[in-house]
Amino acid sequence: MTGHLGAWARATPEAIVVEQFRDVVPASTWLIDAARTAVESGRVLQLVTGARTGLTFPMESLLGDARAGWVVRDESGGYRDGFLGLPLDWNGSRFVPEKGATIPPPRKYSPGSGDLEVRITTSFPAGEPLKLGRSTDIAMRALTGTGPIGWGVAEPVTEPWSVSGISAHCTRRAPASAIVVGDGVTGRLQVSQVDDVVVEEVRLSGPAAGSVDTRRIEDLAAECAGTVRQMLVGAAPGRTQGVRSAIPAPPALPYGVLFGHELVSAVGIAHAHRTPAARVRLLGAGDRKAVWCRFDGGASAPFEQLTDILHHYATPAGS
Repeated sequence: MTGHLGAWARATPEAIVVEQFRDVVPASTWLIDAARTAVESGRVLQLVTGARTGLTFPMESLLGDARAGWVVRDESGGYRDGFLGLPLDWNGSRFVPEKGATIPPPRKYSPGSGDLEVRITTSFPAGEPLKLGRSTDIAMRALTGTGPIGWGVAEPVTEPWSVSGISAHCTRRAPASAIVVGDGVTGRLQVSQVDDVVVEEVRLSGPAAGSVDTRRIEDLAAECAGTVRQMLVGAAPGRTQGVRSAIPAPPALPYGVLFGHELVSAVGIAHAHRTPAARVRLLGAGDRKAVWCRFDGGASAPFEQLTDILHHYATPAGS
């Protein structure tokens, strides 16, 4: 057992198991270190909480990135997957699905309930100035009317908002990540490098989806059109005020997706116009046109439209 994990950690050849029986579990420094240790040692991190415990969005996304597990101990003493509800057993080395168990159907939620979720991916080819944090600033201002408040390497964040500070942190340590917070918004910014291209991904949760006027989302799409590679907007029914409950919920319901000018230039304007979505708009100017697709009001469900769109852009232009 490594000392920094704390006395409440159980380390086996297959897993690092930590317990957090509190109201809300944040992405603290030591939990981030535990996730890193698990990945580097070829093990899985399994976070055990009570049935009334919630996860902050940064902690939720950290578990996803580390391919870690959320184990919920019910009041009856049994264990289940916190995201799926699948019953779990301890096999001596890690929690595994109970033999013969199936995933129960998630609770039904009304469309558009929960927090708004925004994911923005931006690429910076070699020679282009790095504007890390710009997408975060644009998104928070569009959705809340105010800019980001702070950032940090863990929760709670300790640094006032600073694009230069985030850029310096991420360029020194790429791949790197930072937690960002705003007025009713929280998220993670991650930076990686593929060949000579620096890729920034921002994932934000909040405010409540039902409180955001659609014009704000349209403004966000228009402002991102000329710079980002992709933006996905949806509503996460299992998350409220940036906290994911231990009640299994369906994935975020997609509302719209923006494909940037790189893809539109590759497939052609005509192909972009034929995007199979309920509402399709070309945004941007000149050779930096993007396509913004909304799924509301369509004959098919949002997930079906998103699947059709992905197939559409996997086909050659002119097909």
